[in-house]
Amino acid sequence: MNKKISQTILATIRFMVNYLPFTVAVFGWKLKVLLKYILKYRSKVISQNLQNSLQNRYTDKEILEFKNEFYDIMVRYITENLRVAAWPKEKLIARLSLRNKDYWSSYFKAQKSTIIMASHYGNWELNLMMFHHLAGHRAVGFYKPISNKVVDHMMLDIRSKHGLELYPIEQTARVMSRHKSENIIYFFIGDQSPLNMNGVYWNTFLNQQTPWLNGSEKLAVKYNYPVVYIHQIPCGAKETIWYNIELEVISQNPGNEAEGAITEKYSRLLEAQIWNQPPYWLWSHKRWKRAHLKENGKSK
Repeated sequence: MNKKISQTILATIRFMVNYLPFTVAVFGWKLKVLLKYILKYRSKVISQNLQNSLQNRYTDKEILEFKNEFYDIMVRYITENLRVAAWPKEKLIARLSLRNKDYWSSYFKAQKSTIIMASHYGNWELNLMMFHHLAGHRAVGFYKPISNKVVDHMMLDIRSKHGLELYPIEQTARVMSRHKSENIIYFFIGDQSPLNMNGVYWNTFLNQQTPWLNGSEKLAVKYNYPVVYIHQIPCGAKETIWYNIELEVISQNPGNEAEGAITEKYSRLLEAQIWNQPPYWLWSHKRWKRAHLKENGKSK
C-alpha cells in the first residue's frame, strides 16, 4: 500500500512537471510565501546559525540578507528536486558540469575505490545522484531510512532511478567489506549533528565547537581509499547549467594521515565554501545542538 501511494504521488509530480511546467513555478512561489512569511520555518534556528557562524565576517544587515536569500534557495532546491523526479537522465546531466571531466574519469579508474566527501551545500540530492554519469563510474551512496514509509519509498525511488546504488546507512561497513575487491565511488555527507557522540572528532568550525562524524575517515584509513572533496558550486537560477562541480583530493594515502587529519581538511574546505557564499548551505538544521556535551565532559 505504501509503495502504491508513493508511486501515485510520483506519477502526479511527473505529470505536472512534464506537461504543466508553469505549476512548478506557481508552487515554488506559494511555498516561499508559506515558509518565509506564514510559517516562518525554523526562523530562529536559521538566524542563530547565521549569526554565530558569520558575525566576524559579515554585518548584521548582510546576515539578514543571507537569511532572506536562504529561503529562496531552499525553494530552489525543492523545485529542482521535483524536476529530478520527473526528468530523464539526459536532461538532468545537461544541467551539470564537471570540471576536468576526463582527468577525473581516469583518476577513479586508477584507484581501488574512492571516497567522496560531500556536504549539505548546493543541491546534494541532484549532484550526487547524477555524478556517476558525469564521471562514467559506478557509485554507491548511503541513506538514513525515513520513518514515514510512503516518503521513504518515494525518496528511494527518486534517488536510485538513474543508477545510483543505495544502501541504508547502518549497512555501510558491511557493504564496503563485501565490495572491497571492486572499484566504486562511495559518497559520504559529513556535516551532520552526530547521533552517536562516541569518538567524534572535535574542532572549531564556523566559530563554534563542532563534533564531526568520522566514519568515512576511519573507513578510508582501513581500506586506504583516497578521499576527495566535491565542491558543488551553484550557478544563477536562470542559467542553463545549474551546478558546476569541482573535485579536490583531501588525501591520496589515508593510511599515512594523522588521526583526524582527513576530517579536519574536509571541514576547512567546507568552511571556506560557506564563508564565500553563505546562503547555499542548509542553515535550517540544528547542527550544534550537541556541542555542549564537550564542555560537560560527556564526549571524548
